[in-house]
Amino acid sequence: MDTLLFSLLLYVLLTIPVFVVLMLFAALTRSARLRRAAEVVSLSTCAALLVLSFQRAFEKPMLWAVVVLLVAVLVFGVSTIVKSSRERS
Repeated sequence: MDTLLFSLLLYVLLTIPVFVVLMLFAALTRSARLRRAAEVVSLSTCAALLVLSFQRAFEKPMLWAVVVLLVAVLVFGVSTIVKSSRERS
């Protein structure tokens, strides 16, 4: 279990610069695909943080607020992506 948590933490730390680079190129090229890729990367990072926070929330009850916030961000992000993809069709 500790290896999984360490891997998730490493994933979160590695996706931050990937997100920044994708958003930079999306802004420079005005590419919708790059922006969408950056959104997916940020949502996957949010999901990884949700798993990490959920595991630690049993030990520190104050982290339940973070868990609820991350769930809200995930739901909003996924609904926004689905809504925009339906509008494109």
